[in-house]
Amino acid sequence: MSPAFMDIFEQWADKYDHAVEGHDPEYRDVFTNYPFMLSEAAKQARGKTIEFGPGTGNLTLLLLAKGLDVTAVEPSEEMAAIGQEKTGLIFEHGDFLNYKAQRADTIISSFAFHHLTDEEKERAIKNYAETLSDNGQIIILDTVFNSPEEKQDMIRYYADLGYDNLVADLNREYYPFKDVMKNIANKLGFTYSATQLNKFAHLQVLRKKHYKKPADLIGQTPLVELTNFQLPPGVRLFAKLEMYNLGGSVKDRLGQNIIDSAVRRGEAADEVVEATAGNTGIGLALACQQHGLKLKVFVPEKFSVEKQEIMRALGADIVHTDSALGMVEARRQAQAYAEKTGAYYANQFETEDNPASYSGLYNELIDELGTIDMVVAGAGSAGTFTGLAERLKPYTRTVIVEPEGSILNGGPSGSHRTEGIGVEVWPDFLKHDLIDAIETISDDEAFQMVKDLARKEGLLVGSSSGAAMVAALNQAEYVKGNIVVIFPDASDRYISQQIFKTKGEL
Repeated sequence: MSPAFMDIFEQWADKYDHAVEGHDPEYRDVFTNYPFMLSEAAKQARGKTIEFGPGTGNLTLLLLAKGLDVTAVEPSEEMAAIGQEKTGLIFEHGDFLNYKAQRADTIISSFAFHHLTDEEKERAIKNYAETLSDNGQIIILDTVFNSPEEKQDMIRYYADLGYDNLVADLNREYYPFKDVMKNIANKLGFTYSATQLNKFAHLQVLRKKHYKKPADLIGQTPLVELTNFQLPPGVRLFAKLEMYNLGGSVKDRLGQNIIDSAVRRGEAADEVVEATAGNTGIGLALACQQHGLKLKVFVPEKFSVEKQEIMRALGADIVHTDSALGMVEARRQAQAYAEKTGAYYANQFETEDNPASYSGLYNELIDELGTIDMVVAGAGSAGTFTGLAERLKPYTRTVIVEPEGSILNGGPSGSHRTEGIGVEVWPDFLKHDLIDAIETISDDEAFQMVKDLARKEGLLVGSSSGAAMVAALNQAEYVKGNIVVIFPDASDRYISQQIFKTKGEL
């Protein structure tokens, strides 16, 4: 900041409050609505706040009254002395460009930023971008001109009034143009808005643009209404399309929560191990990437080649187990490996972290529909069903779906083409009183529905989604209102399994 401005601060220190209160005719228009303008600026502030150029502490008082953690940075000793006495806060010595850098949520200034040239303004904002939090913001209350013509008109107007000091200020200081400030903000990764509060002052708000990271693509999946299947009167059917998660399935939610929770508890530090048919392994692999963890998965060799290749691409080490022995054998080997090596065993089939992973899914459905009269979800580990049923009961009919060859309905354990669902051992966290109906769907029914969904709704889903859809249509007669069916993944990861062919067409 130019040393010339330090002389101005010394001159202004004793009479600044007099001017902002409207007692100086030359500056009355500049500070019209001054208390209101400060209040509007303070309303925007949040979190850890750095105030540059607090001067005599008028805005500082409002920030402190909000309970904010405020650091005040002031270049003028004269101004600081007044501000410190008024606020009881010790001001740090510095200015917009020279200060002790620290993390902040809000950087704020009132009637001071114009002391910087446009080049200095850009440099300052660039510096702030590096220390602001991800959702950080810059609040600047100051004189801004909408155009060069407006500035010249103002200078002529106040020159005619004989306001020589104000005219000198307008000619000498670096009051910016709105489009210049907007361009600087956008260039440096901020959104920009400006609200004019009097003839001179604008409240400018620069907020860091939030760019999504890959992990942000887990959750907030689309909910669509299915209208091309026959339904009883008064029934609407909605499908939650979980294939739109980052890794392509509902199990991304599970992988993220299991790993985040284990890391938070200090249980996962180097390697994670799990038994999976594929989708959970993909979700875990994505989550392990975020924490720098290795992943080993035990997979029955018959399962989808596509899912196994995706797991490998994401960095997982795959160990095949005997398909004839099913997931029980894969789980046995995964647990044995964990006990031998000290790796963290994710244990999706028993951990309470599994159903807890679907609180976000529940919230999304409630936000989108408000009322859910029936929910239909498949059971592989039964985490999705349990997580939803725990939150929806007793006001929602709950239907759990399994393929033939699964044991929930009392049938014998056996092989099935339908992937991603099917239970060989009743999950510990699946409570019987959460279940209103169990639908056991044949492979042929599930695979025929995969074809029907593609042809009638343009949805390319996996066989577990096909089974869930058959179950939803079977159960539709028992409710009025909204039915939600969970579609866990898409058909593209089952092409090698002839996903669009029933048994008779193979």
